[in-house]
Amino acid sequence: MLKYFSFLTICILFVNTAKSSSKSADTAIMFFKTINGFGQSVHTLDEADYFMLIIPPDSTDDRYNIQGFYKNGKLKFVGKGDPSANSLKTGSVLLDGDYISYYPNGKRASTAHYQKGYKDGLEYFYYANGKMYSCHKHILGSTILRDQALYWECYDADGNQICNNGNGRWITYDDSCKSIKLEGQVVKGRMEGEWKGVVSTPVPIKYSYQYKEGNILSSVGYDQTGKAYPFKNEIERAAYRSGAITFIDVLRSNIKLPRDSAGKKMSIDTVHISFVIEKDGHLDEFNVMGNVAPQLKEAIFAGLLKCHDWTPERIFGIPFRTQIVLPLNEISGYTSNSSRSAYRKEVFYKEKIIKDN
Repeated sequence: MLKYFSFLTICILFVNTAKSSSKSADTAIMFFKTINGFGQSVHTLDEADYFMLIIPPDSTDDRYNIQGFYKNGKLKFVGKGDPSANSLKTGSVLLDGDYISYYPNGKRASTAHYQKGYKDGLEYFYYANGKMYSCHKHILGSTILRDQALYWECYDADGNQICNNGNGRWITYDDSCKSIKLEGQVVKGRMEGEWKGVVSTPVPIKYSYQYKEGNILSSVGYDQTGKAYPFKNEIERAAYRSGAITFIDVLRSNIKLPRDSAGKKMSIDTVHISFVIEKDGHLDEFNVMGNVAPQLKEAIFAGLLKCHDWTPERIFGIPFRTQIVLPLNEISGYTSNSSRSAYRKEVFYKEKIIKDN
């Protein structure tokens, strides 16, 4: 940890030096956490998985220098940023030019070339041992879909080429590169026919897609008994039909509040509850967090029995028993964007898949 903070201090000193020597540019340090394969901006170092420096241009190039680092100080990626579209206040940048990313072990992970934020030409991916994995061919166009990516070359874990010039077999591995996550045929750079896949969490799930010239025609997931579940999204969160805010309003209207010893109605504004959404959507296993009077708990449970219209979390179309934990009072606040601010109500709830016994 000390080594990491020393490295970050050096970076900050470098940034301050760069700021003082450049009258036309500034430098930003941004922190990111990887969520579902994508980098999401966070506010503090403790939250981050890696950080990025946007450094002023060199004397011979007007593009910004982009450098990303893992928390241990090892290089994660390097590239160039288009200065005409850069906003240092938000940390946004359009990549422009060559880009290289690296694995935590220092081996090259990928290489690509960008034109003002769009990939152009051949993009190469490598296994963690440094061997070639695949190549995508990017073709820039003038349509709304500016970047057309074609599946071009693929090599299996043993180094055998299984796809060449956009034709052949394609394999997508899991994060460990030991198990095949998805595989199928590629014709003229596009997915074709049936692609079969498997994931191991929360339980082993098999699934398949049907493709025609790169377009999905259908998708089906199979539970452990072999039952088929068509799906559109690989993961769908548990949800109430009209939203969590409506659910709280409906539940509160169904709760007949008991009175305390002084004759005053008991409050549920600070109460948190939990329940399980069964696979068929009905609610079960009610619980109330904290020290709550038995008569109030009983009233809340009675109200929950009247609530329906929940759907459990689905993975590749397969429903799973889902535990929900949420407050009985929504959190209100303001949201804003570049054009306006608006008042909104929202509620934050936690969900967790409960495996079958």
